[in-house]
Amino acid sequence: MAVVPWMLRDLGRVRRIAGVLARHGFQDVAARLGPLSWLRTTLSALTRRPPRTPVPIGRRIRTATEELGPTFVKLGQMLATRPDLIPMDVVQELRHLQDEVPPFPFDQVRAIVEADLGRSVAEVFAEVESEPVAAASIAQVHRALLKDGTPVVIKVQRPNLPEVIGSDLRILSGLARTLEQRVPEIRTFRPSAIVEEFRRSLNREMDFATELTSMVRYREMFQDEPGLHVPQPYPEFSGRRVLVMERVEGIKVSDRAALEAAGINLPSIVETGMRITLRSIFEFGFFHADPHPGNFFVRPDGSIVLLDFGMMGTLESRRIDEMLAFMVAVLTADVDMVVNQLLDADLIGDETDLRSLRSELQTILDRYRHVRLGGLDVAGFLNELADVTIRHHVVLPADLLLVGKSIATMEGLGQEVYPEFQPLEAIRPYLTEVYVKRMLDARRHTQTVARSVLDGLALLKDAPFDVRRVLRKLRRNELGLVLRSPDHEARDAAASARTNRLVFGVLFSVFFFGGVLLLDSDSTLRIVAGVASEVLAWGFLMGLGWSVFQGQRR
Repeated sequence: MAVVPWMLRDLGRVRRIAGVLARHGFQDVAARLGPLSWLRTTLSALTRRPPRTPVPIGRRIRTATEELGPTFVKLGQMLATRPDLIPMDVVQELRHLQDEVPPFPFDQVRAIVEADLGRSVAEVFAEVESEPVAAASIAQVHRALLKDGTPVVIKVQRPNLPEVIGSDLRILSGLARTLEQRVPEIRTFRPSAIVEEFRRSLNREMDFATELTSMVRYREMFQDEPGLHVPQPYPEFSGRRVLVMERVEGIKVSDRAALEAAGINLPSIVETGMRITLRSIFEFGFFHADPHPGNFFVRPDGSIVLLDFGMMGTLESRRIDEMLAFMVAVLTADVDMVVNQLLDADLIGDETDLRSLRSELQTILDRYRHVRLGGLDVAGFLNELADVTIRHHVVLPADLLLVGKSIATMEGLGQEVYPEFQPLEAIRPYLTEVYVKRMLDARRHTQTVARSVLDGLALLKDAPFDVRRVLRKLRRNELGLVLRSPDHEARDAAASARTNRLVFGVLFSVFFFGGVLLLDSDSTLRIVAGVASEVLAWGFLMGLGWSVFQGQRR
């Protein structure tokens, strides 16, 4: 593929991406991505023996993503929440993305801290360890002591991160636009909108001031939860690229041997983790959207420590009601209630065959209804439901998918720590209780009715003015009705193209034959005019050819 304008600014990075894709078996993609990549791909294919066992595409995508760096790791993590866009086997693989990269030098850590805080490191900290305790794509973490001896950790953003990510985002945006222009069938997935959503998410995650606010909010939400500890942040020593928080020592939740050696009650911490996840979603509408094992520690007293609040999900009250009703319908195997919830949430389009959707959902619910309560694979169950709804063109909202990922991740983590954990036994009674409580909450319903009454009064107040305006337009004959079919834009474009071709054809004929007549003359002036006429004629012919070519591409 020739170099397109969006490649020019980041040509080196485009070639790097093409090389990584080719190395992981995506030669066809690489050949379309960058100049000269076809040569690298060909040489690679000739000089490298293919592996004996083919590597699954999901694993190849994951390893390529990890090699491409922070932007693509974060993109992979976001796509892991979108089974409506990519196959479920790839989703499952992307959920295992490892966000670990080599650390950057301590001199750069010092420079970033001092630039962000406006003070020297020695003025704020009594001691800072030069070796990081963790290094990820967005930041790395160092242990330190404040001047008063308080043990803390410093989360420092990687140097030049906005520039590095900005380059990758420009490439992704350009690639998305190119795909939308040249591959009509991919427009349904709105790649440009996905990249824009990803850009906003990444910008929020890179702003440590936002993460600090999320930590404070989460601490306040769970003040009554003794089994959870959220580290205390220190706003006076933090900024957009630096976040200082309380240092909490503990055991990784995935280190089962260490937990058992410390005498930790494994069922208790798993139940606490699931309870916290469900409460944050269905009670507060503000939940941790990246609950992987690296973000959980267990203190000696058995309480859970939750870290990394850069990626959070939010839900409005109405969405919580919809999700609760949907989950209760699923858990009670009420297929009519499931379909009605999808209809009420305006998630089902006109092209959906409701009878077929209801039949497939009923098959799944009936099959799982006879599974022993403790033996149900909740994540697999939810994935099957997602597959069916997506196949029937049900547009699942991003927040719903994020909730599904959060619950499924917690289930997997719980069974890793304590294999005997039965997630449905924890989920079903809790959801039923919360659902009933919200349905019987008189205060909340009173507020809803009050809002509806106020909206109605506002409508009545404006109605006379709106009616007078419509009647006035009718009297003046200024009100018209325009009907457009769904494919009117395509028909208009086709009609415009036909008109253009007709004009180009007529102009070509006029100037071509006019030029021939002028060239057949003894007058120098007429011959010059004839040459000019022929040049114009061939220009119009090229325009006609280009119009035909564009029409075929559409």
